[in-house]
Amino acid sequence: MDIGTYAAASSGVLQMRKLEVQNNNLANINTVGFKGQYVVSEPQSFDETLAGTIKDQDAFARADRIRVPNVTEARTQIDFSQGPIQPTGNPLDVAIRGPKDFFVIDTPQGPLYTKAGNFTLNENGELVTQDGYRVQGDGGAIIIQGGNPFIGTDGTVRVAGIPVGRIQVARFEDTSGLIATEGARFKSTGAQPTIVDGRMEPQALEMSNVSAVTGMVDLIATNRAFEAYTKAAQSLDGLNQTAINQVGRRQ
Repeated sequence: MDIGTYAAASSGVLQMRKLEVQNNNLANINTVGFKGQYVVSEPQSFDETLAGTIKDQDAFARADRIRVPNVTEARTQIDFSQGPIQPTGNPLDVAIRGPKDFFVIDTPQGPLYTKAGNFTLNENGELVTQDGYRVQGDGGAIIIQGGNPFIGTDGTVRVAGIPVGRIQVARFEDTSGLIATEGARFKSTGAQPTIVDGRMEPQALEMSNVSAVTGMVDLIATNRAFEAYTKAAQSLDGLNQTAINQVGRRQ
C-alpha cells in the first residue's frame, strides 16, 4: 500500500472508532449512572501490524512501517468522574457519592458494579434493579416489607424507622480494571474492590456524566476529520492511478 494512503486510511479508521464511541455517549446522555467513554490512540508497534506477522518479519515491510510512524491503534477508556446528582423524591432512589464507589448487583454472570441507584422492589420485597437483579446488602439481599421505606445517607434501609439492611458499597482504588457491560454496569477484570462505608444522597440519582454540548462539538469535529482523511486517501489513490497510467504509456 502507498505510504500516504496507509497513513490516511489508519487515521480514518481511528476517527471512525471515535464516532462510534461519541455516538454511544450521546445516546446514553439520559441513562442513570452512565459513564462516558473516550478513545485513546497511540503508535502501533511493528509486531502488532499485519506485516509484522509475516514469517521472519519481512525486512522491507519493517522499513515501510518505520517510514509511517503515525499509523495508530485505538482503545477506549471510561471517564469515571462524578455525574450530576438530581433529586427525585422517590424513597427507593439513591445516589452514591465518590467516583470510585459503586453499588454491587448480583447477576448470573457474577457481581457487577454500577452507579445507577434507581431501585425498585420485586414480588418478594427484595431491593432490585429496574431489570430485576438483586442489590447486594452487607448481609445479603435487602428485604422490605411494609410501607414507608427510607434509605439513609450511610445506605441503611429502614421501614417505619426500623433498620432492615444496609446497601453494600464497593470501592475500586484503581478503576482501570473495570470494563463496561450492558447499560451503566461494569465488570471487574482486575483487583477486587474493598467494601467501605459509602456516602449516599437519598431520594436522588446520579445522572450521566456526558455533556450534551461537549459531546456534539466533539462529534462534529470528529466527523469532519473522518471526511478529511477519507478525501485524502481517495486523492492519493487517484494520483497513484494516474502515475501508473503515465508510466505504462509509451512515449
